[in-house]
Amino acid sequence: MKTSNTSKLLIPLLSLGLLALPALKAQDQGTNATSTNSSAGGCAGMKKWHHNKEKALANLSDAERQQLKAAMGKIKNDPQLVAAREAVKESQTKEAKLLAHQSLQKVRHDLLLKADPSIQPVLDKMKQGVSGEAPAPQTN
Repeated sequence: MKTSNTSKLLIPLLSLGLLALPALKAQDQGTNATSTNSSAGGCAGMKKWHHNKEKALANLSDAERQQLKAAMGKIKNDPQLVAAREAVKESQTKEAKLLAHQSLQKVRHDLLLKADPSIQPVLDKMKQGVSGEAPAPQTN
């Protein structure tokens, strides 16, 4: 049985690929740990973000959720928010995506407060639900 030149090259290349697999897997696991911790890009980051969002919303009463929903409805088409969302979508690297996402969160927070200044306690409660930290003292 004759083997083609392609087959003669394919077997050693596959062997090299198998030898490099453990090193690539170890490198990939290190990368996944970083992206999970930073919430930037990839499935792991998105899963963490959704998990945090669920924790934050679970910490709210029905009235607080309605207040948040109403405020979000007021700002959803704001040009600043639209631009910040677009920047997240267009980010190419994990670092850029993380920075864009942080910017989006700040813009959303600022716009929510502008649309409804009384929403600050709700935002604090959401942050407390995600981080598990004690709420910030209220100054009146």
